[in-house]
Order: sequence, then structure tokens, then C-alpha cells
Amino acid sequence: MRLDEMKYHVPETPDFIHTLVQSEVEKQLNTADNIVQMKRPKKKVWTLSKVAAIVIVCVTAVSTAAYAGVRIYHMYIEQQGKYSIATGIETADDSQGYMPETLHDIRISTDYIPNGMEWQDEDHLTLAETPYQGGFSFSAVVMDEDNVDELMVDTGVVESEKRKFGKYEGVYLKYQDTVNSGSFTQRIYLLCPEEFRVIMVYIGDDVSKDDAIKVAENIKITELDTTFETQGAYTWADVISNEKNVEESAEDEPLTEIEDDKVKVYDVGTQITFPERQEGEQMSVCVDSIQIADDLSLLSEKDCPNEWKDAVGADGKFVKNHLSYIKSGDGVNTLDEVVKTESVRQKLIYATVTYTNHSDTEIKDMLYYGSIMLLHHENGRYQIYMTDTGDISKGYERITGDSVAGMQEMEYCSTTCDTENGNNYIASIKPGESVTVNMAWILNEPDLKNMYLNLCTDGMPYGFAQSTLDMGIVDIREQ
Repeated sequence: MRLDEMKYHVPETPDFIHTLVQSEVEKQLNTADNIVQMKRPKKKVWTLSKVAAIVIVCVTAVSTAAYAGVRIYHMYIEQQGKYSIATGIETADDSQGYMPETLHDIRISTDYIPNGMEWQDEDHLTLAETPYQGGFSFSAVVMDEDNVDELMVDTGVVESEKRKFGKYEGVYLKYQDTVNSGSFTQRIYLLCPEEFRVIMVYIGDDVSKDDAIKVAENIKITELDTTFETQGAYTWADVISNEKNVEESAEDEPLTEIEDDKVKVYDVGTQITFPERQEGEQMSVCVDSIQIADDLSLLSEKDCPNEWKDAVGADGKFVKNHLSYIKSGDGVNTLDEVVKTESVRQKLIYATVTYTNHSDTEIKDMLYYGSIMLLHHENGRYQIYMTDTGDISKGYERITGDSVAGMQEMEYCSTTCDTENGNNYIASIKPGESVTVNMAWILNEPDLKNMYLNLCTDGMPYGFAQSTLDMGIVDIREQ
């Protein structure tokens, strides 16, 4: 994913933050009773412009009341090109900084909740009608000495403001929004030196700027009884470093093209040997059938994601997905440009899959998972493409839609076992026994002619993992 596209997705919560509050977004928010929780496959030199508004911090150790020192911090912004903003933290004096060995965990809340919104969990404040998109997502990271002179560079920014939010100094950013779909196109950074934190508020395009500012102005930070060691904790500098790494590193790019004789391709109805999980286990999997529908009638109401229900029109059928073909700007001096639009039908793909135990022992808590790979097959090669893939030769680099089609990872399954890791487990398959499950996805109709099903639990739809090559894929293309 390109760095400038990260702002459109629910932000990924670092492992450190999982210990502070509650696990993620893009993802991505599966705590409601009617949402199936699933186990996913493992997968400079700048001129500093001084800013007013000084925050004076009287620093004390968490475990004692001893006075440790005074340091003055600022949050500042710089314009870097027409649409790029650099945000940083600097000190206004040369006094000695201090970082306690331990800090208290915190809870973030606000005394202002916009009309129609409610807390989805401790990290997400969203509209009651659309609890799994947009709204507010809150994260907090430690502010340490490495933060000084580190700059968070945001591109595609069409509006920026350095201001006070209640008692905290901060920055408001608004990004270009080519598709109004509940995406996170606003952001607020808050400097909270007394708590040794920087709070990042990700805000959807379904929230007005006024409401965003009011929520931030009324933020409350509550210390909890639990503590953590600051050594190795996730910091503001780490966030900046990770954003750079996403942009600059291509070492882990998955294999997206391969000769067709390097991967086994099976027809629907074929028994496929499933990879051995433990010594002695022998199991097969078979895709019994694939059904295509333009509504949700094949699905269990209880397990159907709410956002899928929102994609159904008054006639009970899926609404059309309105696609925008986008020529990407550099985010610094040029913005993205929509060069073409079109509307396509959305289709439900519903798979019935049977797992059979051929071993002499019972198999317990077996994870199952399916993802759809979209493949072009020509000139003796398979080439993966994603639903947002553009065509530079035609003048656009990416495609975005305003509805739900396009997620190739499994979003729906028939629940068979509810574990702490997710619902997509088979509790038990006895020797000689078979268990049938259902999986479903929603895709744009033009993609149905290129669908292949990957049933590897450690596989993925966006690259040829070795496990995928070993096990093979199933041809489920609509003929």
C-alpha cells in the first residue's frame, strides 16, 4: 500500500497499543455480536519555523513525587510543497529532558460526542448506523527524546491548522478525498507532554471539521492503575520511522507473477490434500460448489457483516459500485485527479467447502480460511492484480469504489467454533468425518472472470506464498 493511501484506511494499531486499550482497524472492528470474528493468515535538513503556545512541563517520576526538571515543548508545522505538511516536536530550551522508567496506561475519552455517534469500543467513536467505518479512531504513543527534530510528513493535505485543542497543543490536517466513503481523510495530532504522549486522532469524511475539533478540544486522558516499561515502548519517533519504511522498503514485496506450470490449479469438486498441521494428520479439502448472487439471501442474517447490509438497495439487490479511476499526484505539489468514472454491479460469491479427516486421530480446533486471488492468465503466466490496480498506460494508477466490493480476504464464514482467536475454526473432525462450511465475498462483476480460490490458512490473495504453490488453487471463474 502506498504511503499516501494509508490515510484512507483504518489505522493499524501497534502491538504496544494493544496492551493499552483494545486491538484494531485496516482492518479493521469485529466486536459486535452480529459480526464474525476471524483469524487472518499470518501475514534531512529542515528550517524550523517557531510556533507560539508554549507548554511547560514539570516532570516527575511515575513512582515518586520527586521533582525531575522543567522542559518546554512545542508542536510545529511546516509547509513542504503545495500539499505536503511536516509536523514535529521541538524544545524551546536546552534543559535536560526526562523519561520515567515506567508509565501508567491511559484511557482516552471525550466530553463531546457528535450527534448520532456512540463508542464502538475504547478506541473508536462512530455513527450508530455505520459502526464499522469512518468516525473517530484514537491512538496514543509515547513521546521520548528521539522525537526532537523528527518530522512526520503528510502528503495530499488540502487544509492544515496549528492550534490549541483545549489544554493541548496540536495540528489539524485534512487530506484530499476523491471518494466519500467513510474513509479517514482528516487527522489531528495532539501533544500531551504531561502524560508523555502524542495522541493521534484519525477522523472519517463522515465527520465535519467543527465536530472533529470539538471532540479533540474535549479529550480527557485518564491514568489507569496498570503500568508498562517505557524502554522499548512504541513512540512517536517509531510512528514516523514506520511511515518512512512503508514508503521506502520493497524487500518484502510478495511474488505476484509466476509461470503457470509452477502452481497447481484444480476444478471445483476436486479433493485437494490439505497441508499437514501435525505429524500423522491427513486431511483433504474440496470446494463443492460456487454460487453467484446479487443479494444476501444465501447468507445467515446473524453472521452477515453490517457494511454488506448497507450495500443493499430498496429492491433488496446490491447497489452499484461507483468506481473512480485516479491519476495520482505526488502529494507535494500536485493532487490526485479523477480521470474517469463508471458504475458496475456487485456480486456475492458463495463457496461451499468440505474438510475431511483421513487420519486415525481426531483433529481439533482446525483453522479454515479462504481468499480470492484475481489472476490474469496469458502467455503461459499467471499475474495477480488487485481490485484497486490501475493502468498507467491508460492514464490512471489506481481505482477506488464507494461500496463494499473488492475485499478479497474472507469476510463471511459459517460459524462452527467460537474461540479467542476467531470464529473460523472447526471444533472437531473425527477420523473419517467430514465437516462442511461456507465462505463468502463481494466483488465487482467484471472481476468474476478472473477468480481463483486460495484455501491456504497462511496464504493471501495478493501474492504467491510457497504454501499456495505447494497446495494449489481452485478455479472458480464465472464462465
